[in-house]
Amino acid sequence: MRKSLASIAGVCVIGAGLAFSAGEASAQAVLRIGSHSPPNGHPVRQVKKWMSRVEKDAGGTLVFKEFWGGQLIRSPRKQFEGMMNGIQDASPILPSYTAKLFPDFSVFTLPFLFKDAEESSYVSWKMYEAGLLRGLDKVYVAAVYTNDNGGMHFTEKLASVEAMRGLKVRAAGPGESAIVKAMGGVPVGMGITQVAQSLNSGVIQGTLAGWSALVPFKIMPLIRTHIDYPFGVRSFFLGITKTVYDALPEKAKQAIDKNSGLTESRRLGRSNQGVGDRLRKRAGEDPNRVVFTLTDEQIAVQAKKFQHFHDEWIAKTKDGAKKYQALQGLIAGYRKGK
Repeated sequence: MRKSLASIAGVCVIGAGLAFSAGEASAQAVLRIGSHSPPNGHPVRQVKKWMSRVEKDAGGTLVFKEFWGGQLIRSPRKQFEGMMNGIQDASPILPSYTAKLFPDFSVFTLPFLFKDAEESSYVSWKMYEAGLLRGLDKVYVAAVYTNDNGGMHFTEKLASVEAMRGLKVRAAGPGESAIVKAMGGVPVGMGITQVAQSLNSGVIQGTLAGWSALVPFKIMPLIRTHIDYPFGVRSFFLGITKTVYDALPEKAKQAIDKNSGLTESRRLGRSNQGVGDRLRKRAGEDPNRVVFTLTDEQIAVQAKKFQHFHDEWIAKTKDGAKKYQALQGLIAGYRKGK
């Protein structure tokens, strides 16, 4: 924890969770930031880098008070609700846990869409910037980013991909559940914090998750089989309650603005991809593990088999065709180096 409320002399609370030092010419705000993620895991470490830059540029007008590992809100599904209710002021949010509140974010979970997490993070921010992601009107959004493409990870060594049929596989939301079904598995909805215990006890036999999530949530040691197909990414946004942001000292807001946006979104995605790639390499060199992958030609074939997921998303989503076309245009532009 960087600085507690008790360490700031003469603090007066203004609104839910936001405090300013009393009697100073330049107010100092304290923002409570937290999530269910463990404090030393890669996702939180990357957010802390953003926090450090913001605090430095804020010049003493803003400090963060940290509450990781579910200190304020234990459930992954309650993080956004808690932020809106003033339990915490800022948090990295995973929209798939509350998909009805963020209906457009499910496009990023579509299989065989993105090549890597920096690409998907670039597209995610651009979609937000264009006003194509609903549910964020009460939030100041510092970044929209993703982890690497999710694979399916199992506790037993499987002889083939087909051997996963009938196995219970954790999925984070309806989009992931549909993919598990398409592969022959039985989807089980649960938060990432429950996965390791559920795998260990046999409640589930596998999980659909990005590789970068396997270590911080203690899943990697339990896994023996990885199906490393591009099953889609999980999107996040780093948000601050809008009313809290609006009440900050001007210099604090300028510091946040300076460190937010496309560059930060790409940095977070690139970092997640790097972690995932290192774990893929480690798994491939481990004789106690089996990793199933696809060639580029096989990916093209499989993508056609999963196209109906894309068509269904377009059909059921408001302005789905417009949004999907915009997304494809952003992907094409990114790949051309625009």
